[in-house]
Amino acid sequence: MAEEVKNPMDLNGDGKITLGERAQYYAGKAGEKLEQATNKVAAELKEDAKELGAKASVKAKEVGAKAKCKAKEVYADAKEEVAEAAAKAKAKVSELKKKA
Repeated sequence: MAEEVKNPMDLNGDGKITLGERAQYYAGKAGEKLEQATNKVAAELKEDAKELGAKASVKAKEVGAKAKCKAKEVYADAKEEVAEAAAKAKAKVSELKKKA
């Protein structure tokens, strides 16, 4: 006894394929393809986001290191300027004491 092969477009299993069943079948197939394409694009975007995140992290570290270096320079310059100003003030006080 031969087993009957069911056509996947025969959605209600009555042995007849109507125009409506064809439309539903192809709409379902189109939906599957659309979902596959959407999932593929989403996966690619996720990978792109990971790469951009890694690049942003590296760039942030570089900028942080430069800022830290610049802050050290500014601090050193300010410390030097304060020392010079203190020396000038001390000299001025000594000068004023000698005049008094």
